Amino acid sequence: MSENKKEEGFEFQAEIKKLLNILSHSLYTHKEVFLRELISNASDALTKVRYHALTHPDCEGKEIPLEINIDLDEKNKTVTISDTGIGMTREEIIQNVGTIAKSGSLDFIANLSEEARKNSNIIGQFGVGFYSVFMVADEVRIRTKSYQKDAQAFEWHSDGTGKYFLTEIDKEKRGTDIVIQLKEEEKEYTDKSKIQSIIKKYSNFVSFPILVGGEKANQITAIWKEPKKNITEEQYNEFYKFITNVEETPLFRHHTSAEAPIQFSSILYCPATNREMYGYKKLDHGIQLYSNKILIQSDCKMLLPEYLRFLHGVVDSADIPLNISRETFQDNRIIHAMKNILVKQILKLLQETAKNEKEKYETFWRQQGRIFKEGAHLDFENKEALSQLLRFNSSKCSKADDLIALKEYADRMKPEQNEIYYITAASREAIEKSPYLEIFKKKDVEVLFLTDPHDEFILSGIMEFEKKPIRSADQANLDLLKDADKKIVDTTEEPKGFEETFKHLLKTMRLALADRVTDVKESHRLVDSPCCLVNPDGMPSVHFQKLIQMMDKEYKTTKKIMEVNRKHQIIKNLAKMNDNVAHQPLVEKIVNQLCDNALMQDGVVFEPMNMVTRLNDLMEELTKATLGDVKRIIV
Repeated sequence: MSENKKEEGFEFQAEIKKLLNILSHSLYTHKEVFLRELISNASDALTKVRYHALTHPDCEGKEIPLEINIDLDEKNKTVTISDTGIGMTREEIIQNVGTIAKSGSLDFIANLSEEARKNSNIIGQFGVGFYSVFMVADEVRIRTKSYQKDAQAFEWHSDGTGKYFLTEIDKEKRGTDIVIQLKEEEKEYTDKSKIQSIIKKYSNFVSFPILVGGEKANQITAIWKEPKKNITEEQYNEFYKFITNVEETPLFRHHTSAEAPIQFSSILYCPATNREMYGYKKLDHGIQLYSNKILIQSDCKMLLPEYLRFLHGVVDSADIPLNISRETFQDNRIIHAMKNILVKQILKLLQETAKNEKEKYETFWRQQGRIFKEGAHLDFENKEALSQLLRFNSSKCSKADDLIALKEYADRMKPEQNEIYYITAASREAIEKSPYLEIFKKKDVEVLFLTDPHDEFILSGIMEFEKKPIRSADQANLDLLKDADKKIVDTTEEPKGFEETFKHLLKTMRLALADRVTDVKESHRLVDSPCCLVNPDGMPSVHFQKLIQMMDKEYKTTKKIMEVNRKHQIIKNLAKMNDNVAHQPLVEKIVNQLCDNALMQDGVVFEPMNMVTRLNDLMEELTKATLGDVKRIIV
């Protein structure tokens, strides 16, 4: 300080006094962000002076390197952050460091309750900027000189208690030095490795060199800001490895820049493998949000919907304030606009990949499909695009891991087919043995095979594709069966009078199963199975009901309709037995067992002990009978 220069004292604005009191006397979990804020300010100052030099050829000091220096003094507990930027005049110091101009900030401070002060991170609430330094400082000195010719340098200093002081000083070069006298309990910030780790976390992509003790701390180039033509494949892959800490090569990437209506740049990567243990561990969002290369959030959940959480990358927008809070993200129109643009761009990229690189898309689907297809049920705005991207196995696929699109199914539909059909089961093998598939095999109609129980939930959200309703094959009145009433029963294989015998059996079955099914009727869908259970119109399939039951233990599954195949030998035998009053108890047991068998085919067993007892009774009936008696019963 020059000896003949007089020191001037100033009162902080009232709102800043309140803020400084909060910062000085409250405990916060993210104090380290003071360094992010000061580096961001330094970077802005360097950007401004670089722009001035470009627009003013006669600008002085072009030989001065544009850089940020951080010096640490462990003995004196000081941190000094220096830049060679645009600097400040006396009036600019008073305006920038003595007042808060944003009304939103004033309102926030006025309304901040004591409880909120204890529980919230003030840095995340509004643009505190420079003042965050008082979370760690006993005193701060700013020595600054403006870039303007013959500008006077000044020193600003304050202990953050209500006043600040200005003094004219001698300073040779333009720029700003901030000297932080740390509190005793904050001396960890004189540790070089600590400072380097904070820079790597928040400021690694700042355009200007950040030197800590003369050593450059920010080593990575912000390639998302560079033109795509300037970036090599190796650089893209190395950047992916840097942000994900994995060694694999990504499956594909999306690098874009937008100017309107929102200005932002981004690089998004799709991993080659799914690192989410489905149903066990949910992935954290992998998108990092930056503002002018300064990190705002490392796991920004608002930029992409849940069903794209497997993507990793960076989104950078100068339109986003550095200190936007998590609370205000939800209502921020810029965030919403960027999200809409990014989602549409990603879906377009996936559509192009599916069309032009089928094998790569199928690799994507097998790895990320379980996560991605959640969007078909949740993202109504992009429902059509998402439905085009879904993939399933089907009865026309030769292998269990083959995949088709709904579009392929629709293009193969028979001229008279008006619905898209699916069957849900634990495996392709189980579906192939399902009684619901029999009519489709007979008529050579394709069926989607859903082995992931969530697929049915997804399809229920779509409801239709290309105006074709999507229906479960276990529904009672399928369009496929519309000619059932016109069916002429071939009676050449049936004994005389069987029509009445069969009607009598249906009546007996209705009585025996009165508490278990809503009706028993002849089936026009079965070929090889004796019976099956179908859902009344409008009711969800049994597998869908099981999903609901997993979420709601009080949910009761609906009663079904039993359909009976009159041509099956078991049904023929049972109808004959039913004409003998003496066999009624045995008939009822067999009828109930047929019902349980049908439930087991659907993967449901409601009362296993009852079924075991009944099976034991049936075996006892058979084992105690003579061979002739058995023949009289079953022939």
